[in-house]
Amino acid sequence: MTSPAPISERAQAMDIPPDLQQLIDVYQYEETGEFPVERGYIWTSASSVENANPLFWDDEVAAAITDGLIAMPTMLSLWFRPHHWSPTRDEPGLALQVHFDLKARLDLPEAIMSDNTITFYDPVRIGDRLRTRQVLRSVSGPKTTKLGTGRFWVIEVEYRNQHDALVGIESYTGFGYKREPVPAHRAAASATSPEPASPEPTSPDPRPPDPTPPGAGAASSSAAAVVLLASDVHVGDALAVLAYPVTATTVVLGALAARDWRPMHHDHDFAVNRNGTKDIFLNTPNQAAWFERFLTDWTGPHGRLGRMTFRMKGSVFPGDTMVLAGTVTEVETDDTGCTWVTVLVRLTVDDDLKTDCTARVALPSATNDNPWRRRGNQWNP
Repeated sequence: MTSPAPISERAQAMDIPPDLQQLIDVYQYEETGEFPVERGYIWTSASSVENANPLFWDDEVAAAITDGLIAMPTMLSLWFRPHHWSPTRDEPGLALQVHFDLKARLDLPEAIMSDNTITFYDPVRIGDRLRTRQVLRSVSGPKTTKLGTGRFWVIEVEYRNQHDALVGIESYTGFGYKREPVPAHRAAASATSPEPASPEPTSPDPRPPDPTPPGAGAASSSAAAVVLLASDVHVGDALAVLAYPVTATTVVLGALAARDWRPMHHDHDFAVNRNGTKDIFLNTPNQAAWFERFLTDWTGPHGRLGRMTFRMKGSVFPGDTMVLAGTVTEVETDDTGCTWVTVLVRLTVDDDLKTDCTARVALPSATNDNPWRRRGNQWNP
């Protein structure tokens, strides 16, 4: 059996510059967030996706289930996104600096995110001051996609609180590229993802979209006593469909809530003329927040997210009605007795798949079981 080639040889074969080869698997930009976790941002983020989970709003419910108010798990990246301006620096602050370093080093002025995986560990609480560090995991050789010619890269971010407890790990797959000239009549139809949408036709959900106003079916304090048990869930179960009309306000609220100042999420002219898209579009962390809201509308506050992986195949624009539909694909109990449910979620617009998401959620195995009480080696997301 042939041994794998050394990393340097593989990198040379993919024409990766030597200085970038030296950065792979090396932690960089170890830093503490510019501000502590605070309640106002938690409310802003929950409000942006109309998430009524009482863990983020109701002190009494949160005290009983999670030992106090917590941040939405999908808010992880928010806490290390710097202020756009600060008197302590001359340039606008940038999150995920390794991503921008790669764009500059490889002379790839445009970039998008295509895949995102978030693994959730200890809950993030009010007053926490998170520390992060970034690491480049891989860089591809030159690739040509419908967007242009460039490279894929994978960057991982580790998050720890002031007690050095691990609270999350997030992995991003980006594609940096030089945009090919696009005829004017096609510019408005240009996509924002390097991979084409799945060629498989999306089967319409047989049920009509829920006519209930967005947010009305979410968990509330009075619903906190209702516990969805793992024994109530079976492979093949379908979650209630969430249909939501997206407006420019939806997109901007999501970017604001995530502290994402990149102009393609609020500046129509930049999105169209610089990015080649037809309008501003939902950003990555806001899509994660919508998936979280969709899942915990179903589980109630006792359900605890463990991991979420999603691939963005196309963008969601103002004027779209995004439809989230989910199906249970697996129910299992690990060696610690924690019961996990895997759900496949599909975000579609007009039956066209825009993002697919696989989520791993812990549910109580009995009425006296609470996944939020699990810590250390009792929590294996």
